[in-house]
Parts: sequence; C-alpha cells; structure tokens
Amino acid sequence: MSRRSPKAAREARERAAQAEAQAQAQAHPQPDADAADSAPDVDVWICDFADAEDSDAFAGLMAEFAAEPVSSRADLDHAHFARVATDLARRPGTLVLLAAHAESETTEGILIAFEGYSSFAQAQLFNVHDIHVSPSARGRGVGTAMMQALEDLAREHRFAKITLEVAASNTGAIALYRRLGYAGLEHVAAHPAAAGSDATYFATKKL
Repeated sequence: MSRRSPKAAREARERAAQAEAQAQAQAHPQPDADAADSAPDVDVWICDFADAEDSDAFAGLMAEFAAEPVSSRADLDHAHFARVATDLARRPGTLVLLAAHAESETTEGILIAFEGYSSFAQAQLFNVHDIHVSPSARGRGVGTAMMQALEDLAREHRFAKITLEVAASNTGAIALYRRLGYAGLEHVAAHPAAAGSDATYFATKKL
C-alpha cells in the first residue's frame, strides 16, 4: 500500500522520471515493459491529519459524500468535517485511508474504519463506517483499492474480520462488497429494497 499523497506521489514520479532519463542518456537501455505494466494505478495511503493537504482532502471528500442523495446531508459542509478531522485525529482505533489515481492531482477516495473486537474470534476487527469515491473517479478501481488495502492491514495485524453496514439505496457500494466476497448481501439482487427504502444491510468478511 502506498502511503503517499497526490503531491508526494507526483514529486516521487518526477524524481523517478529524472533519474530514468539520466540513466537512459548514459546507457541507452531498452525500456522495461514489465516494470511499467506492473506500476500501481491507484495510490492508497493512511491519512495524516497533521498534514494540511490530507486534512483538507478528508474534509472536502466527506462534505462531497454528505451532499450526495445516499447521504442527504448537504448541511454538513467542509467546516463541519474539518472539526470531525480534529476529533478523529485524537480518537484511538481510527483508520482513515485516502486514495487517488497515480496521475491525479487531487485525492479521489476516502475510507473510514474503526477498530472493534470479536469475542467469538478473540481478536480485533475493522468496521467500515464510511467509504466514498468522487464521481469523476468512479468505476476505475479506487473503491476496490481502498478495500483491499484495508484487508491487507487487517491481515497484517491478525484481525479476525471486517464488518460494514450499507444503505439499501447505495447500489454501487453493494455491488463492490459482493464482488469482494462480503457475506450477508447474497439476497440483495434477488430481493432489492423498494425505492426510497431506508433499509440497511450488514455484511462481513472473515480473514
């Protein structure tokens, strides 16, 4: 998992490009097609609330999420979520992931998860509280990359599972979770919620 903001990633790419250009000028090597093909398309990193760029991206993306029909809370603006960022920075057990395509100049996705505990498994778990991808970046793997990064961290720390709740109206998120193997959503396709339903589904993935 990358832990670089768009700015840091951009600077790293520029340094790498300069180094590559210098190396080619000296030795004229053949381009490494395999290395280029394997470069990650989406960068995912842990939000650093002490970093002004990360903190601003957090507030902006959450305000964008709140204004969408699935949330219907357009009254929650950037200033509100700037205060939330201050709260979360002090809250133990909070994980916020940010994401962006490698070529992007702005942060495009956010995931908020909180640590919990499974008494049955006698191990910690993550609960996904919020996940949002900017409209212009949807359908390009940002949500998948954030969820996979969360799973990687959970496995690294021997967490038992990941849980989440998803609104019945959030069909895009439901499709993502089903594709990633989350249990509890198998019936959704066969029995979709009625239009305007405020139902919420619970899903889990054991690790």
